[in-house]
Amino acid sequence: MEIQEKSINKDKCSIGVEANYDVKDAMLFGVKKSRTLDSFTTCHPLEVALVKHSQKQEEINMRMLRTMQGLHAPIRLHMEKLAVKDIGHLPCLHRHNAMLDALTGKDTTIEFEDFLNNQIDSEIMGQPHVMIERQLGML
Repeated sequence: MEIQEKSINKDKCSIGVEANYDVKDAMLFGVKKSRTLDSFTTCHPLEVALVKHSQKQEEINMRMLRTMQGLHAPIRLHMEKLAVKDIGHLPCLHRHNAMLDALTGKDTTIEFEDFLNNQIDSEIMGQPHVMIERQLGML
């Protein structure tokens, strides 16, 4: 007699109504994105224009800086931005990026991200020691 092992399918639940109707339990396995879900979410018409505007403004500023101060100035500013982006922080604390905002000039403007859906105002805080151990690969 051969013993056949049942293969565990992570997309299906082996008990309950989900097993009978071949429906994936979203609480156990999470929600997968589909084209229908993506089509329901729409963005404001100005959202794309604002992103393009900030990129274009950055290009204009770099071109003007190159004309006025030489080739070294935009390269130096770009390298400073890269160095500031990679500064480490504790995973349990919010990343402020104050130095990056000062370099890009975002510290002088107030945008929707500054006061709507702010991560600092989150009601949930993880356990700091567990988060640091996970980042270090100890868990």
